[in-house]
Amino acid sequence: MKETMCLKYMYRDQVCTEIFVDFTRDKIRIKNHTDKIYRKAFGAKEKPTWEDFNIFLRDRVFPPTRGNVKELLQELGLQSYDPLQIIEKTGGRVAEDNMHVEISYMPQI
Repeated sequence: MKETMCLKYMYRDQVCTEIFVDFTRDKIRIKNHTDKIYRKAFGAKEKPTWEDFNIFLRDRVFPPTRGNVKELLQELGLQSYDPLQIIEKTGGRVAEDNMHVEISYMPQI
């Protein structure tokens, strides 16, 4: 895994929130590009925590308790349940909305 990355939380082709992640320090910062709270990655929160980030990741993937989780992981080519790796494979798409996540790796922030 890279030390830093940027996740773009997208509605169709519009960037709604950029999430800048520093895994060496377990820190994030965000930049919202929309005024619509329901399209922001963290809603009304302007300074989300590392735990908020982990909740966001878990909300963008299938639950680990799903009955066919082993088969789904195998289809994705994954050995274990890791929300970030699942998002890398699925784009963080869920059935409930039209949002998705684009990930890019970047130099240290």
